Amino acid sequence: MRGLAVLGTVLLCVVAPIAMVYGLMAFTPTGSCDYSVSGVCSYGRAPMIVATGGTALVWAWSVVLTWAGTRGRPRVVVPYAALVLIAVLVFVAGRVAE
Repeated sequence: MRGLAVLGTVLLCVVAPIAMVYGLMAFTPTGSCDYSVSGVCSYGRAPMIVATGGTALVWAWSVVLTWAGTRGRPRVVVPYAALVLIAVLVFVAGRVAE
């Protein structure tokens, strides 16, 4: 079981930075958001915050929850659940930015 937790953590540490860079590049406004309330400017730039900030929070918490205080028995499900949650965050950010 420890090997699955290590694999999940490695996958998480590869996928999360890629998702964060994608969130920054895809959802950062390229023009002024002064009078725009749609697309990447919707809800106060929420798509960028959800995709980037949410991914960073999920990444940090999942690594801590997987390994902290487990006494050699890591929580195997946590990194895989975090990968699914990161995919959901990026999907939701894309839907909000439409």
